[in-house]
Amino acid sequence: MSATLNITGRAYAPVAGRATPPTRLRRPALALALAALFWSGSFVVGRALRDDIDPVTLTFLRWLASLLIFAPFVWREFPVYLPTALREWRLVVGLGATGIALFHPLTYVALQHTSATNALLTFSLSPVAILLWSSLASRKRPTAGECTGMLMSLAGATVLITRGELQAITSTGVNVGDLWMLAGVATWAAYSLLLRRRPVDLPQTVTLVSSIAVALPMLLAFMLLTPTGPLIHPSNAVLLGVAYIAIFGSVLGFLSWSYGVAELGPARAGQFVHLMPVFGAALSFVFLGEPLSFPQLVGAGLVLTGIVLIEAKRR
Repeated sequence: MSATLNITGRAYAPVAGRATPPTRLRRPALALALAALFWSGSFVVGRALRDDIDPVTLTFLRWLASLLIFAPFVWREFPVYLPTALREWRLVVGLGATGIALFHPLTYVALQHTSATNALLTFSLSPVAILLWSSLASRKRPTAGECTGMLMSLAGATVLITRGELQAITSTGVNVGDLWMLAGVATWAAYSLLLRRRPVDLPQTVTLVSSIAVALPMLLAFMLLTPTGPLIHPSNAVLLGVAYIAIFGSVLGFLSWSYGVAELGPARAGQFVHLMPVFGAALSFVFLGEPLSFPQLVGAGLVLTGIVLIEAKRR
């Protein structure tokens, strides 16, 4: 009887004779949808707090709180896997630098200049960026179908960034927030490729906690070296926003996602990332009053169509 992973990353064996379809389909799908919802909410909160806390400080507080919350889940198994984490220290440092110390500040900087909806739509380019990084790293040429999908997604990104007005590039220039988000997408692609190198004897939870521990000193150094220093206007909104991002966007989002990936596999689970623009647009409209424009719909349609072509060719 094969073992699988539960929500904490530990192994368990299915019970014989128990009905499996609801467990293997409904619960993992719900968990992955919740992860996409929680992460979309983090974008909206980051946009709402753009004038109250700087991106690096927000990222530092988010992951410091997440580390404290994660501690009860891993405090028993962490000493067991510490030698493995030390053996893979290059991988852990790379994950902490790309996925935590760089990606989240880049995202929050982007949200200071562009809408949460547009940031989420731009983030939907991440599967394309991962394919590009993977092709460069492996020196494997993408197929004609994958190239078609990439070109279509890049065309959609162009529509998103220019708001459907190409002449705006020469007159007023592109939105700097969208460029920051593109840098975040590239960083996330690098993180995703590094994550694929995680050895099987290093659990996901231990990997994440180790990468958080490595990233926090980096973020602290960024905070101290910034000429203006940390910027934060303490308020109930800031406290609640940081708590939401730490609890829902980090801890519950990760646990839900890891459970769904363990049950359905990374290929099927990855499709749920495409729910983020949908959730984000709805949340941004409700809480931030951001309307969804026609160029955004066209750009999003091109991006998602390109991703569908890429994924269909892979399957």
